[in-house]
Amino acid sequence: MFSFFKKADPTVSDPDFGMLDTEKKQKLEDCTRKLDVILEKKHLHNTRARVVFVLDHSGSMRTLYQNGTVQDTLERIFPVAMRFDDDGEMQFYLFDTDYQELDPVSLKNLGSYTEHVIFKKMGKYGQTRYAPAMNTILHRYAEKDPSHTPTFVIFITDGDNSDKAAAKKSLIAASQYNIFWKFIGIGKEAFPFLEKLDDLDGRRVDNANYISIPDLNAIKDETLYERLMEEYDDWRHAAKRAGIPMK
Repeated sequence: MFSFFKKADPTVSDPDFGMLDTEKKQKLEDCTRKLDVILEKKHLHNTRARVVFVLDHSGSMRTLYQNGTVQDTLERIFPVAMRFDDDGEMQFYLFDTDYQELDPVSLKNLGSYTEHVIFKKMGKYGQTRYAPAMNTILHRYAEKDPSHTPTFVIFITDGDNSDKAAAKKSLIAASQYNIFWKFIGIGKEAFPFLEKLDDLDGRRVDNANYISIPDLNAIKDETLYERLMEEYDDWRHAAKRAGIPMK
């Protein structure tokens, strides 16, 4: 296992780390060590990727924003950006009827991101549409800011969407590029459409994986990281074989 204190990463010795209180520092360090174990196990410890977090902002998510679940999840997911992304930041999008890009998540704002970024900038809760955010991410990372460094998208929703045809079209288009989609369905609902996206025909490579997490607060850190990394390395190898540029 490699050390938490990697030279290229933000660490507890970075002055910006002081923006987190002692409890949150300890949590971040513990989560990062647990992630390191999974990355080592899956031979992903030297992997680089641009990490994008996309979060449902429909009305049914209101409680999770208000009870601290969203903040806690951000703090648990952020180590993925610390390990994968060279700038130690995680791009952040909300989606409902439309989408909204917010400030990147970093060590500077992680500890109070929900309170000081999301609550101050988000609009009213809307309906559930996947495609506006998906199309924006596709345009940004495939056309506006292309790179041989792949993009790892973590896409969390608690409900079915109303724009299935558009979401399918977007995912098929994205399969031409080095963008991987980790779709996470949360709560007790079934997600037949996300299951279909996982096995969607017509793609250049299988560029998506769907997992179900009934309760974000109940899943252990180790299990969360294990499941987040499912199929990611398979996709990287398949994309390279298909001639998609990839570091």
